[in-house]
Amino acid sequence: MMLSRVADSLYWMSRYLERAEHTARLLAVKLESTVEQTREESENSWLRVAASLSSEDFLAEKPDGFAVTRRLAFDHYNPSSLVSSLAFARDNARQVREQLSNEVWEYLNRLYLRLSPVTAEGIWSQQPARLFREALEEIYTLGGVTDSTLNHREGWYFLEIGRNIERAQLVVRLLDLHFGTARALVKAEPSYFDWIVLLKYCNAFEPYCKEYTAIIEPEKIAQFLLFDFGFPHSVRYAVDRVCEALTQVAPGAPPSRREKVERLAGRLKAMVDFTQIDELIGGSLSAFLADITNQCEDIHEAVYASYIAYGAETVL
Repeated sequence: MMLSRVADSLYWMSRYLERAEHTARLLAVKLESTVEQTREESENSWLRVAASLSSEDFLAEKPDGFAVTRRLAFDHYNPSSLVSSLAFARDNARQVREQLSNEVWEYLNRLYLRLSPVTAEGIWSQQPARLFREALEEIYTLGGVTDSTLNHREGWYFLEIGRNIERAQLVVRLLDLHFGTARALVKAEPSYFDWIVLLKYCNAFEPYCKEYTAIIEPEKIAQFLLFDFGFPHSVRYAVDRVCEALTQVAPGAPPSRREKVERLAGRLKAMVDFTQIDELIGGSLSAFLADITNQCEDIHEAVYASYIAYGAETVL
């Protein structure tokens, strides 16, 4: 069975890399879309980006694009920033170098060293979106290298669990800002263009158009990002990957240690498998999104209790 410290580092390495990817993509899309919005629309859109990635104290500030980018991308004191997420991922990778291929470590280390010294001031007068697009390409390459050069055994499945729990929660947060209670943080209603940007935040614009043509309807967007079983950034797809990965970790553990985490994951899977969007749009979507977030937290805590932070008495 894998050492708990190794499982812990792989799990968090993956979560932080997913967070870094999500942050880079939101900033790239927002910077690219600013020229197509009015000043008021742009400020509201920046506020949504800030609310999806940062704490409430930051939301009290003016939603200025430069300030938001500096805070969310390059602030080393902000634990949720892009450079902080990469630093945390790198630190966790360094703890388990023996479990990773040389290629994975080199790609991750190179990406961190490239972005760590960058400042918002240094890129703002040029094309800041390009930097985030390049960072995204490198993170995608790192994901491919990870899948291609690591054994798909227990350690790889801890990477899968971390990546997909993080992804589900990040997508739900975006949906909450457009459909749920967090929508109140942005006083203006989402415009037609905001719905297109939401899809782009999740790498979903082209897949959505192939599924529904170019008809942009909020209900269909919610349906796609929540329940599409084949789209990698939908909540249902992420939950399915978590459930599959959990069946592959700690195969020798007694049923009593596996029971709670598998039961929690199975309950969440059943909820996203069998709920219909027309049941939610009438008014219960906010509660549904909050329930997904809470259940993801419960799964996280159960994974820790069962496979990472368990004591000797648990094993005995």
